[in-house]
Amino acid sequence: MLASSIMGRHLYSLLLLLCTPLLIAHVVRKYRREQQDPLVSHRLGVHVPDQMDGCVWIHACSLGEAKVGLELARSLINHDASLRILMTATTPAGLDVLARSEFASHVFPWDFSWIWSRWLSKLRPRALIVIETELWPNLVAACHRAAIPVILANGRLSDQSVRGYQRFGWVSRPMWSQVSRALMQFEGDARNAHRLGVPAHAISEVGSIKLDQPAPQISPERANQISDWKRGNVLVCLMSSHTDDDALFVSWAQQHPECRLLIVPRHPVRGSEIKTLADTQGVHASQVSVEIQDTSQILIGDTFGDMGAYLSESDVIAIGGSFSGKGGQNPIEPALMSKPLIAGPSMHNFQAISIGLEAAGALLRTDAQHLSQSIDEALATAHVMGQAASAWVEANRGSTELQVQAILAAIAKD
Repeated sequence: MLASSIMGRHLYSLLLLLCTPLLIAHVVRKYRREQQDPLVSHRLGVHVPDQMDGCVWIHACSLGEAKVGLELARSLINHDASLRILMTATTPAGLDVLARSEFASHVFPWDFSWIWSRWLSKLRPRALIVIETELWPNLVAACHRAAIPVILANGRLSDQSVRGYQRFGWVSRPMWSQVSRALMQFEGDARNAHRLGVPAHAISEVGSIKLDQPAPQISPERANQISDWKRGNVLVCLMSSHTDDDALFVSWAQQHPECRLLIVPRHPVRGSEIKTLADTQGVHASQVSVEIQDTSQILIGDTFGDMGAYLSESDVIAIGGSFSGKGGQNPIEPALMSKPLIAGPSMHNFQAISIGLEAAGALLRTDAQHLSQSIDEALATAHVMGQAASAWVEANRGSTELQVQAILAAIAKD
């Protein structure tokens, strides 16, 4: 068993090495298109963090996970001010929010085996805490050899993710079996962690830290601009959208000229692309980053840090990614603001949360064919749905403290 797992990881490492030129080309194309530095030398492991003996290393992939990691880090410090925290992330948005925090941060490199010996000798971490699903075979194996606990915090595993891991069971199963603690969000996540190889005694069901986060801050200036543009009309907000979501909702707007549509793309750099789509379909659109035109039926919220203002002025919130097969984006922020929610068929990224909100009467599941009907229904029951949304979130808070206590106990055993 040990020999086969080592062979599997060697094969994985070889494939990773062979794919390096493709990885470089991908990040250069992706992040330059988003006007971000691809940080290739960091991803290749050229740069190593400063010496931080005995730190707690928290890794999060992108913006949402980085916010969760920061909440966890701050709560850990509140319990033990002597802890030293290093935070890593992968995406520019995640790295940006970490850089503006009080903690040391660094770019997370690709999972080359030779990188981790240098990192671990510099950091000598008391534990590696990975947010949600960001486990990597060579990193986990290196921590296991060095007797460093690997803790999966706020763990999330959809059935779709499990099928993906199982296709590569020759490398993923040994990795999952070496997880020291799996602090999983909900029952289905816990069950899936065990299916992938985490020992049952290492798994706990603890809820989601995202439910403990505060409502987003609202810029009064931006909110007033949106209100002035809205002019008392019904406003539907498509939040954190992807390309196929945009196409569907632009078509909806075309059929409902009496309503206004606010599209907030997941990647703000896509603002001009969405405007071109709307123009092509004969629907007048403008971009917040350029100029808010009163005559526009569609407004594109392509600015950073204004989600609170966008949500606050909207009457119904549609969850991006759920109409384009992407698994859906986080519905908690609009729920905290007591907004009625609608979502498409694909919500596996927030499966348990969306099921909970739907059961509470706060979220309507729909599809392209029934979109108009669902928006009308949400508008008709907006107050009741919005109150149900915030009440459900409030009733399910408390995960951060549970996870902090589990992490502190794991560190104490070290």
